[in-house]
Amino acid sequence: MKRILASTLLCASLFAAAQTQTTHTVKLVDTQLQDVLNVLEDMDIYIHRFDVSQFLDATYHVEIYVEEYKNNQKTGKVHHFDLGKNIRSLDEIPEEHRKGFRKEYQIPAGKKEWNNIKEISIYIRKEERTDTTAAIRISNPNVGIQGFPFTLYPADGKKFISYHTRPFVARAVKTADEMKIPLLLYGSAWAEPGTTFFRFCGENEIDPEMKAEILTHIPHHYVIGLQLKKE
Repeated sequence: MKRILASTLLCASLFAAAQTQTTHTVKLVDTQLQDVLNVLEDMDIYIHRFDVSQFLDATYHVEIYVEEYKNNQKTGKVHHFDLGKNIRSLDEIPEEHRKGFRKEYQIPAGKKEWNNIKEISIYIRKEERTDTTAAIRISNPNVGIQGFPFTLYPADGKKFISYHTRPFVARAVKTADEMKIPLLLYGSAWAEPGTTFFRFCGENEIDPEMKAEILTHIPHHYVIGLQLKKE
């Protein structure tokens, strides 16, 4: 009788424990933007977008420049993408097209100007046909897309090519007739001495003074920046 009672109590205890046992479930969640960016970067595609609307307090001629550096020394090679004025006027448009422009850019009656450049996107993609070239494209909805191929170099001096981006630290810029603001670094990984490993690690943002320690390791990089000249 005692054995039966003990067995009954044990079963009841195990049943109660099973009833109170914690359970866990893995749930499928929506893909986030960071997931997409990670996949693109794994495919050597980089996308960066910059808000330049604070410069709409005056009319500037806008350019995107690209400067090349080897061993942290500027090579002298520079490329410019001309985006035109950040603020435009109907006075620049032929009379027969002004009505269309007024409608397209929603220019109120009695006004002539519209904000032409508020944001700039930079797309970088290593070419599939050759590892030694990357296409840098500059995009703005009102200006369109401009692109140019840039040469890449092997990190080990032989075959391995791996480039990555780092944004520059965003700092307030004193207003002037001419302003030059670095936006993005696109640089090569480097070979770790005495190993077969390659690295691209260090600061997540580059200081405009170009004193970041990571720059002492990167053998080759491009600096992409914004240049403004007051009209």
